[in-house]
Amino acid sequence: MASSRGGRAVGAQPTGRRPTALVVAVAAVAVEVLALAVVVVFYAVELTRGAAALPSGAVATAVVAAALGTGLAVCCRALLAGRRWARAPALTWQLFQVVVTAPFVTGRLWPVAAGFVALAVVAGVCLASRPVSVWVGDDEAVPPVH
Repeated sequence: MASSRGGRAVGAQPTGRRPTALVVAVAAVAVEVLALAVVVVFYAVELTRGAAALPSGAVATAVVAAALGTGLAVCCRALLAGRRWARAPALTWQLFQVVVTAPFVTGRLWPVAAGFVALAVVAGVCLASRPVSVWVGDDEAVPPVH
């Protein structure tokens, strides 16, 4: 027997139009997934050409990027389906990305770093917003607006 939360049964597919904040967050995370796929392809090419300075490091980085990309892609799909669990790993990734990428904003690749920091901030704010909380059925996590 499913209990009710936020006007719908736990695990039930949300109805109605997806919130704009959700669509923006999923689009931002999808861009990050594509960036991780680029990393995987880059290291695969480096390995096949024999150009990787440290092949074991290239393999490890490619495997980690592939795992992160796959996990984030699953989160995107789950968020669109209204699965509450998907918000936590997606939001955690945004926080991690800001902490790791922000120091590079002052470096040589500052436009890329600044772009990914901005993307992470936008995705994080959208993921933490009330419309997304309601969409995924997590009404208890957000106090009601009076």
